[in-house]
Amino acid sequence: MACILAEFDCGHKGAVLDTQLDDLCLRLATASSDGLVKLWKVDKPEEPSFICDLAAHSGAVHQVSWAPAGTGAGSLLVSVGADGHVFLWGPCHDLQRWQVVHEEDLSRHGEVTAVSWAPPTMGTAAYACALSDGSISVTIHQGTLRSGDTGVEHRWQSENFAVHKGKACAVSWSSAVDPQKKGEVVGACLATAGEDGVRVWHILEVHGRFREEELPRPGPEEPIRDVAWKPWDGLGDVLAFAQGKQVGFLRRESDGPGWSLDTPVKLDEDVWKLEWQPMGSQLVVTCGEKEYRSLLLKQQLCGKWDVIDVSGTTA
Repeated sequence: MACILAEFDCGHKGAVLDTQLDDLCLRLATASSDGLVKLWKVDKPEEPSFICDLAAHSGAVHQVSWAPAGTGAGSLLVSVGADGHVFLWGPCHDLQRWQVVHEEDLSRHGEVTAVSWAPPTMGTAAYACALSDGSISVTIHQGTLRSGDTGVEHRWQSENFAVHKGKACAVSWSSAVDPQKKGEVVGACLATAGEDGVRVWHILEVHGRFREEELPRPGPEEPIRDVAWKPWDGLGDVLAFAQGKQVGFLRRESDGPGWSLDTPVKLDEDVWKLEWQPMGSQLVVTCGEKEYRSLLLKQQLCGKWDVIDVSGTTA
């Protein structure tokens, strides 16, 4: 059974818009409308310890995301915000300080609404950002160069793709990777959510070619706020998406002809964020109106979803 290990005031002067633990659950990053990212040491959850503020954004920070382990890019955190900037943060020699190691100005596309790292199974570090003009930006780690006597400079390459008519709200990567293309972004699959629905894309070339898959359209015509690709289980692909007061599901069997819609899980409140747990049979849902709470959707063997309140109501 899920339980709350600790609650604490993270000291932001605005609303907390996102929180993310690293892969080892040792550090927590919080993002706020006050323009700050705060880092916390949480190896002892009952005694969280403040590390530092990351102050580079000039507006609300919409989302933060830790780079998965095993990609070769080191310990990195990416933050995106209303100012249209993407900042990639890495630790200094003094681990109590972090610095910007890569920056992208995407303000010509409007706000950066969301960010997602490619799975470690891809074999290289890459992340994708959703943008308010309906496009996404994909950034790939190109390796490192020596800088001076002891420094290391990371090289990154970015490409932009138009994917939605209206705002793009979220992006999520498939964890299934062709073993022959490990270490490459070509052949990877992405799901995007926007004002005009859910889309699935195959990256055909690094320089600007995507192929869209045909999907059944979930009705009614409401914007999709979030999309989350279930970790690969060898049986097929599942996409969860947040639409109004329900969580919808798109499914494709590994030997099936295409995607189909599953019965949605209807809730009493608006659904905002979704996150699959690593084993893939549980989905964390953030919902609410004036106040947000977390629900756990747990799938039974028969396919039915149990809805469990795991947080109570929190501001």
